[in-house]
Amino acid sequence: MAQISANLSILAAVLVSALGAGFAGCSSGSTDPAPTAASSGTSAGTTPTPKVPPKGDPADPAPVDPTNDPSLAACTGTAGQLNALSAKKLTLGDDVPLCKFDGNVLLIVNVASHCGNTPQYAPLEALYEKYRAQGFYILGFPSPQFGGQEFTSEQDVTTFCTSEYHITFPMFAIGDVNGAAKQPVYTWIHGQPGGPAPTGYARDVQWNFEKYLVNRHGTIVQRIENGTYPDDPAVIASIEAELAKK
Repeated sequence: MAQISANLSILAAVLVSALGAGFAGCSSGSTDPAPTAASSGTSAGTTPTPKVPPKGDPADPAPVDPTNDPSLAACTGTAGQLNALSAKKLTLGDDVPLCKFDGNVLLIVNVASHCGNTPQYAPLEALYEKYRAQGFYILGFPSPQFGGQEFTSEQDVTTFCTSEYHITFPMFAIGDVNGAAKQPVYTWIHGQPGGPAPTGYARDVQWNFEKYLVNRHGTIVQRIENGTYPDDPAVIASIEAELAKK
């Protein structure tokens, strides 16, 4: 009996050891692996790409526009002409004599930051970058007159334009483009002869992003409606035709 009892004790010990090993293996194999960075939707070992300041951002400013540089020699225009006027710089408030743009083709446009036409900023900037070296300037005039779709703060306009659209073309102070308080540039525009019938250039600006193409001699040659994008082939053809003239 003593021998049988001893043998049973040994067998029991062996069975306990074997079962313990088996349960340990099942437990390890049945447990879900710990989530990895890939399974959680994040790439392991990567760090966010640092944001590169956009062109025109205050942290990486674009070169100073020489025709908008107060250190240049003073100029005077001819009474009654666009070049006799001045306009205040956006945010800075300095007067810019528009005679500094003499001899260049201009596209004058009233802009707004919260309008369905606001995406026109992108092709405007593209046109400016493409044709500036040929003597082409875009003059932007922010205005809240149409549905209050412009910021009331000029700093907010500057921040929006540089961060969202990287605008580098000259921008001027917020102001009206119609009515008794309209800016001098728009008083001049509405006083010019010619233009589409029946009202010609005397017609009030209809909405944000209405554009006026001015030739090298300071004469309006075309009004481009607010719904027409600046990169429309017909608009580009008009700009190139004026640039080709001396």
